[in-house]
Amino acid sequence: MGPGTTTALLFLLLAGTTASGRADEGSVDDRQALLQVSGALMESACHLDMSSAYQEVWLGELGTASLQRLGDQGTPVAVHLRLSGCLRTQGGSREGPGGSLVWSTIEPVMGLRLTAVADSANPQLVKVSGAGGFGLRVTDQRKRHIRLAGPRHSWFVSPGSDLLTYYVIPERTAEPLVPGHFHASLNFHLSYD
Repeated sequence: MGPGTTTALLFLLLAGTTASGRADEGSVDDRQALLQVSGALMESACHLDMSSAYQEVWLGELGTASLQRLGDQGTPVAVHLRLSGCLRTQGGSREGPGGSLVWSTIEPVMGLRLTAVADSANPQLVKVSGAGGFGLRVTDQRKRHIRLAGPRHSWFVSPGSDLLTYYVIPERTAEPLVPGHFHASLNFHLSYD
């Protein structure tokens, strides 16, 4: 069990009673039952609310005029992931190998890792199919870039704060612009410490 995990074990012993209402020790007959019940009470982990587990995000109609130069960006579109079961507990996070450890006694830590096919002209961007000359940049709520298949991006979850916001932004690459209907698949992998 990981850090911040609370465990309690419960054993319950029930014995039948005699007609006088007193437990009969040492004898077993058809008027008694012996049950041994066990289980574990564990601290709930934050998890993804299934209502936001699958989403179709419409980026709108992009005009080639808005993506003329390398690095030009289209309008950011917000994507919301909803969490459930986030309780006040302790958590810690180390950003990247050798990074400093940050710890909180009242906030759990969530981690996110983004996987998708990278654009060949700019591997920081998600590749689109059906059009060309641009890819999709993913940022967090503070507009920090989320790296594809890189180390997980970690943050503290304030109790009561159950909505994560990310942005998908079309961005011009060095390849020629090829108009068309496009699509891409992005996978967000959440972890809880």
